[in-house]
Amino acid sequence: AEGLKESQSKLTPTQDRPGPPGSNPPPSSSSSSGGPARQFFPLGPDFSLQERPQPVRAVPRTIPRKINQRNDGQAAVIDSYAMTAIWKHKFGRIRVDPMAHTVMVGIVNENHHWMLVVMYPHEKKTLFLDPLGEGKGKTKVCLQSTRAFMRMKGCKVSRWTCSTLSHNRQQDSTSCGVLALKFAENILLGEVIEFETSQKAVHELRLDIATSLLRESDDLSRLCFYCGMEEQDEEHWICCDICQQWYHHQCVQRPPVDQPYLCPGCT
Repeated sequence: AEGLKESQSKLTPTQDRPGPPGSNPPPSSSSSSGGPARQFFPLGPDFSLQERPQPVRAVPRTIPRKINQRNDGQAAVIDSYAMTAIWKHKFGRIRVDPMAHTVMVGIVNENHHWMLVVMYPHEKKTLFLDPLGEGKGKTKVCLQSTRAFMRMKGCKVSRWTCSTLSHNRQQDSTSCGVLALKFAENILLGEVIEFETSQKAVHELRLDIATSLLRESDDLSRLCFYCGMEEQDEEHWICCDICQQWYHHQCVQRPPVDQPYLCPGCT
């Protein structure tokens, strides 16, 4: 732990790893009467408040959690960081068994733009919803990346398809994350995607998301920011010198520990 004070990129065993690290700059916090304070951390350079992935990462888990209370293991969430890696054909050590789930949902971030990907392993299909509209190019990328991921996981991918659903498009340059979350909620709950995308409607959706975060978000400070898991079989962790988030050393390809470390999101 002493070595961490000298360099954030030093490895630390699981049992010695602070959460969040004591050598990090103090995070800002937000509290609401009737609920615990929530902490917010910088996730990378040049992220504005609206662009930070944390809400997109956290909120979708509440819906599958409710579904799985009725149908054990039916729905799974792939972390937005991992889903973006899948989009780029960088599968790494993403710990999920597709065939153990009926549906898997993840949100991709490409150039600060959020898009929804929903995979149905048993039906051999993917749904792709882009708040700006689904062009042929991105639909092809979605098909190829999700099919390759399923193949890597040992699933049969012959006749794998990618399609979309009808939806309203975003009317500004900042609401893509809000719409992607709402798409995910509607699909997981089996609802038709029908909601307004006006400035007023999007503002109300943002308030709903904030309420969900304060009410139901998990403590993510002890989770690997790549795979979304905690301990598993990896003993050592490494911290990004810019965003201060922690990763399993193995998840990020075991970078040198005697040099400053920048995670993929900060490079």
